[in-house]
Amino acid sequence: MRLLLVLSVVLAVILGCHAYSATWGRRVNNDFLLSRTREVRNPIKNNYWNVNVNYPAGFYNISAVIVYDNFKNNSGASPSLYSGGPGYRFATVNLRGQVNRGIDSTVEVWGR
Repeated sequence: MRLLLVLSVVLAVILGCHAYSATWGRRVNNDFLLSRTREVRNPIKNNYWNVNVNYPAGFYNISAVIVYDNFKNNSGASPSLYSGGPGYRFATVNLRGQVNRGIDSTVEVWGR
């Protein structure tokens, strides 16, 4: 039981220390880029950024939503898919920054 606790703590530390990039869905060869948005925000002292990136309803079905963290030092925003996404025609991604840190993320929406 103690081994399971230690392994879960080690796994939580490893997952918490990576760059905050995320992928929902799968991109295939015949998909094309529907939208690419780069969100860059300067740090706010003793506060954090909470930014929604919207892809409005369009004609194409979304097959993948990919968020790239452009910071390579583990200080980027944590992405969450709020609504829509793969299988829908719209998507809303929330980027929540860390306290006293800025945001530099790229959100790509792929579809067919």
